Amino acid sequence: MLRIIQFMVPMLLLNFSSYAIELFGYRLYEDISQYLNDGEVSYKEDSIDYIFIDEDRVLISNKYLSQYKIKSTKSGNIFEIHGLNNQLNLSPVECLDVQNKFIVSFEKRNAELFSTNIKQFPNKLKSKITWEIYLEEKTNKNELIFSVTCDFSFNNRRMEIILSDINFFNIENEIFDSKEDIQRKSLDKKVIDTSGI
Repeated sequence: MLRIIQFMVPMLLLNFSSYAIELFGYRLYEDISQYLNDGEVSYKEDSIDYIFIDEDRVLISNKYLSQYKIKSTKSGNIFEIHGLNNQLNLSPVECLDVQNKFIVSFEKRNAELFSTNIKQFPNKLKSKITWEIYLEEKTNKNELIFSVTCDFSFNNRRMEIILSDINFFNIENEIFDSKEDIQRKSLDKKVIDTSGI
């Protein structure tokens, strides 16, 4: 079983990373540890959960955003890239215009590798509009989600942009947990004291 998992991990990574797309200069599926010195690191158990990138260390910053976060699977690969501005200085009309340009630009840039399906997320608030692009890889049907939110409620002018591959996150964490379980069972067998038997 361990040999199958050891074989599957590199194959999955090759499949995912060969079509990796990026946001703010960060690529999905790449090793998050190369950015350890670029911001505040948060751990979950022994793994990197996410890194808040310092604004002056962002690879490609966007003038509409002020906070950047990259999130990791248990095995240390990026599955989500997140940009945010909680103090947006745009009017609702300007925000919606920028949002539309982001969606169109992102779709055009990735049209060669992905089939796209653009949907408005059904928010309950009229002052919050989220558009999502569901990107399905033409080769292996893996689905990514790119979303842009304009939140222009009275107390909260906010823009949020997220590129995420939840499927990759789930698969990677499952493989990681399986490997951990196999190693734990192997250690448990070694610890058994059979002296005097």
